Amino acid sequence: MSIRLKILVLAYACEPNKGSEPEVGWQWVKQLARKHDVWVITRANNKIPIVNSGIFEKFSNLHFVYIDLPTWARFWKKGNRGIHLYYWLWQIVAVTRAWQLHRVNCFNITHHITFSPFYQPPLISLLPIPFIWGPIGAGEKLPRRFFKLFNLRQKMKENIRTIIRLLSPFNPLVFLAFCRAKLILAATKETYSVIPICFRHKAVVESQIGMETVKQIYKIRDPNKPFKIISAGRHVYWKGGILIIRAFYKFVSETGISAELHIISDGPEKTKFIREVNKLKIQDIVTFTNWFPRRDDVFSAYKKADIFAYASLFECGGYVVLEALSVGLPIVCLDLGGPGEIVNKSCGCKVIAKNPEQVVNDLSSVFKALSQDDTLLSSLSAGACSRVNMEFNWDLKGDRLHKLLSDRFSA
Repeated sequence: MSIRLKILVLAYACEPNKGSEPEVGWQWVKQLARKHDVWVITRANNKIPIVNSGIFEKFSNLHFVYIDLPTWARFWKKGNRGIHLYYWLWQIVAVTRAWQLHRVNCFNITHHITFSPFYQPPLISLLPIPFIWGPIGAGEKLPRRFFKLFNLRQKMKENIRTIIRLLSPFNPLVFLAFCRAKLILAATKETYSVIPICFRHKAVVESQIGMETVKQIYKIRDPNKPFKIISAGRHVYWKGGILIIRAFYKFVSETGISAELHIISDGPEKTKFIREVNKLKIQDIVTFTNWFPRRDDVFSAYKKADIFAYASLFECGGYVVLEALSVGLPIVCLDLGGPGEIVNKSCGCKVIAKNPEQVVNDLSSVFKALSQDDTLLSSLSAGACSRVNMEFNWDLKGDRLHKLLSDRFSA
C-alpha cells in the first residue's frame, strides 16, 4: 500500500550538476519528492544552483531550508581543510533548526543522507521520530600491503582512520543512531559487514550513487588511432593513480602498441604523478588535464577514449565509474569497494588487489587484452550502458526506496 510521508532530510552536500557527494544528496532528495512531502536542510551556498535548477516547477512538495555558520565561524574552512570540524558544528545548528521545523510540520520521519560515513554520528537521529540513515559508507578497508606506496603522514592517516572505525561502535552517539534507525542503507557490502550484528536486520545494501537513464551506446574502436585509456578522480594517495601510470608504462613498453593515457583531475599527488611519468619517459603519451568545471565536458572527454581505468584503493561510491559507463566506456578497476560492486563481467574487467606489483602486472595484462580484442571491447561497451540502466538508474533506485518506506512505515 502506497503511503505519503512528511520527511525531514539532512543533506549537507546537495547541489545539482556538481557530481560526487553533492549529486548524491541532490538525486536522493528528488527521489523522495516523487512520492512524499520533503523538507531539506542543506548548506546556504547550495541555494543559488538549487533555485536556478527549476526543481520547484516539478516538485511543489519540495522545500529547502538553507543554513550556514556565521562568517566568523567559517573563515578557516578552505576546501577540505577543516571540513570535519565545520560539518560537526553545522550539524548542531542544523538540528536546532530541525527541532523548530518539526514543531511546526510534525514530520513522520527524518533521513540523514550526506555526509554519511558510518562512524560519524548523525545528530538528526536525536529527534523523537523514526529515522533513516544513509546510504552510509566508509566501511571499506584499504589493503595494508599497499601502505608501501604511502609516505609516513599518509600511513598515519590510514592508521587513525582504522582506529576510528574500530572504536566507532563504542561511540555513544553512533550506537544511539544505530539503535534509533528504523532503516539503514549501506552503500556497499563491506559497509554492511561493519554494522553491528544486532542492527543488521535493519540494513539493506543500496549504492549511494546512480545515473539518469542513458541512451544505449555501442562503441567501435578506430584501429587507425592509438588505443586511448582515460582515468579520472582526485589526485590523492588512496586513489591509486600511480598504479595506473606504472601499469600503462608496462603495457606500452612490453607490447609496443600505440597507446595514450589521459588523466583528468587535480590534487596534492599530481606533482608526484607527473614526476613518475617523466621518470618513465612517457610524457609524450600521457596527458594531464585539470578537472572540468562542467560535467558535459567530462563526458565529452570520456567519449574520445576506448576504456576507463580506475585503481582506487578505498572507495564506497565511484561516481566517475558510473559516468564512464553511461557513455559506453568499458571499465578496468580493482575489485575493491564501490567500483568492485558496480562493475561486472558485462561491462568491464576487475583486478584482485593483493599487492602493488601484482596490480600493476594484472592491469597491464588487461590493457593488452582489451587493446587486441575489438569484439570484446565492443561487447563490454554495449554492456556498460545496460548495466547503468538496469541497476543504477535513479528512478529504479527511488522505486526500491519507496517500497522500503512503504514496508517499514505503513504500520
